[in-house]
Formats: sequence, C-alpha cells, structure tokens
Amino acid sequence: MTRLFIHGIGTCAIGADEPFGEGTTALEDVPIKGYAKPAVRRRYGRVTRMIYIAAARAIEDAGIEDPSTLCVVSATAMGEVKVSLNLLAQIKETGGSPISPSLVPNSVHNAPAGHLTIGLKNRRPSVTVSQGWLCAEAAIAAAEDLLLSGAGDAALVVIGDEADPAWIDRLEGAGASGWARDLSGQRFQEGGAALVLSLNPSDRFRGSLEARVERGGDERVMEIAGRTPGAEVRLRQGAGASTLAEALPAAAIDGPGSGTSQLGAISVLLERLKDTSCGEFLLIGREVDEIGWLHWAR
Repeated sequence: MTRLFIHGIGTCAIGADEPFGEGTTALEDVPIKGYAKPAVRRRYGRVTRMIYIAAARAIEDAGIEDPSTLCVVSATAMGEVKVSLNLLAQIKETGGSPISPSLVPNSVHNAPAGHLTIGLKNRRPSVTVSQGWLCAEAAIAAAEDLLLSGAGDAALVVIGDEADPAWIDRLEGAGASGWARDLSGQRFQEGGAALVLSLNPSDRFRGSLEARVERGGDERVMEIAGRTPGAEVRLRQGAGASTLAEALPAAAIDGPGSGTSQLGAISVLLERLKDTSCGEFLLIGREVDEIGWLHWAR
C-alpha cells in the first residue's frame, strides 16, 4: 500500500465553511457565481456546485497552475437527490413526456465529475465511486490506483452530497411518519470537499494518507487499529457503530450523526490538520459487512 501526500484542500461544506446544525442541515450559501459562468452553472445541480467550489479551492491551495493535468476521482453516496426527485415528479405529472433534458443527465452519480472535468478542460482519466458512507476512503484508494497506473502526477479527489430539511416535511406530508423519523435521525449535513494528492511530497504538503475499503468484521478492525501504535483511533458513526465502539473502547464517536459519515472522514482530517499537537490519527467506519479506514500522519 502506498501513502499519498496532501498538497491542497478545499471545502464548501457544513462543519468547515458553516457550523454543524442540530438536524438535517443545508448550506446557506453555495457561492458558485465566483467560480463558473452563468451559461455553465445553470446546468449544475447542487452537489456539482459544492464540489466544483471545493475543487477550485483545493487547486488554488495546492498552487496548481494547470488543473487539466490532474486525474479526477469523484465520490457521492446519494448523488443529486433534488434533481432525481424533480425528475420523478415530472414523470408522474406528465406520464413521462415531456421530461426536462437537464434533469436526466444530472440524475446519474457521475454528473458532478462530468461537469467538473469539462470546467477544468481536463482530459486525464476520471472515475466516480459510490460506496455509501465509505465514499471518502474509497475515493482516496481509487486515486492511489490511478496514480500508480501512471494516469497523472497528481489526483484531484472530490467528495460531496446534498441535504434538504424539506425531505422530512415531504415524507410527513405523505403520511410516511416512520420514514421521516428515520431520516431525521440521520441528521444529514451537506457539503463538498476536495483534496489534491500525489505520490511525492513537496514543500507545501500537509501529511500523508492511506485509505482502504474492504470486507471484514471486528477482528479485522482491531487488527487495523493495532498496526498504528500510538495513533489516535476515532470511530465514525454508521451501521454497526455500537459494535465497533465495544471492540475499540478507547474510540471516540465522531460527528453529529451517521449522515455525515461520507464527509465525516474529511471533516476529521481538516480538524486534525489545524491541531499541531496531533501527529496522526486512524479513522474507522463501517457499513454492513465492509469496513473503511483512513490513516493520516503529519
């Protein structure tokens, strides 16, 4: 396994640009006007806007002059949810005809990557991964694979999902109180985050990362934790969190809710980068029978 070096970080996210909310929370401001022209940005869904801003900020932070040289990995657990809901509503209202031509292409999970790479005039390889709440780890692992294959000298990893408190109200209005209650309990916190990574350090790198997603149970979790003696172990909420908390008694539950898990790994990373007393941390998450882990060292 190869460690990747962090050269740039960018966000447009709850927990970074705006404070975490108590329940499902959306950003008050997604300032896409400063990053894309009107004719282009009107085609963007909300997830695309957030990761586009995060990517631009990460590229600037890394001092990259020509972003077309970056291979790109995007990750989203849910994709453009609002676009998909609007598409379904339109199909119901019209019987399938007509359908807005802007909704269909934006309803697929790789739409944000498509818009981003076009905006960057990028011709390097680009892939999209969707692995639930383990998307951050899966995207970083995919970036490692691309860089080792010679796809580029550096990789841009972008991660994002949206949240809308109105989803809960719509479920309540439809009489689905149980679903509304379950969704409310997730406490989704939306946003986009981006990292510029490479195989080599530079004069501005901010530590190195290892990330992986694999099948495994509690024994595998403890084995991973034992491989980084002295590291701060953090357990991210998600399916099976209580089991992992028992397996790792010293672990701290991270984040305000399992709905933040997809961006939670990056939120913890940003928090630790600012803490000069922290030399490394190990973040472990779980979904069904898969575990994801991210190990950062300064």
